[in-house]
Amino acid sequence: MKMQYLCTSIYTYKMNNNNYKVGIFIPCCVDQFNAATGIKMMHLLQKLGIDCYYPDDLTCCGMHLYQQGNREAAKQLGERLIGLYGQCTYIVSCSSACVAFIQHEFPHLFHNTAYHNDYRNFTSRCLDISDFLVNFADYKPSGISFPHKVAILDHCTTRRDYTSPAHPERKGLHDEPRILLNAIDGLQLLEMPQADVCCGFGGLFASQFTPISDSLARRKAENALSVGAEVIVSTEPSCLLHMQSYIDKNKLPLKCRHIVDILVNDDTNT
Repeated sequence: MKMQYLCTSIYTYKMNNNNYKVGIFIPCCVDQFNAATGIKMMHLLQKLGIDCYYPDDLTCCGMHLYQQGNREAAKQLGERLIGLYGQCTYIVSCSSACVAFIQHEFPHLFHNTAYHNDYRNFTSRCLDISDFLVNFADYKPSGISFPHKVAILDHCTTRRDYTSPAHPERKGLHDEPRILLNAIDGLQLLEMPQADVCCGFGGLFASQFTPISDSLARRKAENALSVGAEVIVSTEPSCLLHMQSYIDKNKLPLKCRHIVDILVNDDTNT
């Protein structure tokens, strides 16, 4: 089910007695490969009383084009993205990598251009879902049970390039996913070795340099198993797709879940 069929109008989110408009940014990898995660994020926000604006013609932030050196095409997608959320106070995504890209690379695309003020305004409003829930919605998980041993996978670029508007003095997204997971009944959060080292995805890197990519995925899976994990959880869906593919291919006793899938858990078999 494509995300564009879920909602088509802007509603209002009341926070601290003020009216806020919240835009939803569903990355292309979720829209195309795991729309359920996007739908669960919508349900979670709606449960908090947040109605969401989702633009019908949302496509891509341009990250992978940028990484492959096609800066002009990435810039065109960036301009389009900036124009979609003009009325929103916050733009919330279930891809921390996309937000980190927007925050870190849009300045290289738009600084001192006609989009200079627009990109600065836009990047200051972009948030990962875990950041938004902890620092802006004051969300505390309750009534959620997930009785499994969970290892958290810190997306490498997110740890390096992400900046929370709530904590501009620090780099990287680290505490917020752990705060949410530690509040879930029955969940045992484990820290695996090299949690922030690349899993080997890197967009087209995984297909262009498959042996290297597979070796990085193997190391990540071995690190998770070394601490007794049953589930790998991350804020980045593309890494989870990559890891689940390696896990399935090698028949390893692990599953991958986005943090949203844990917060809106309707699968008793993980």
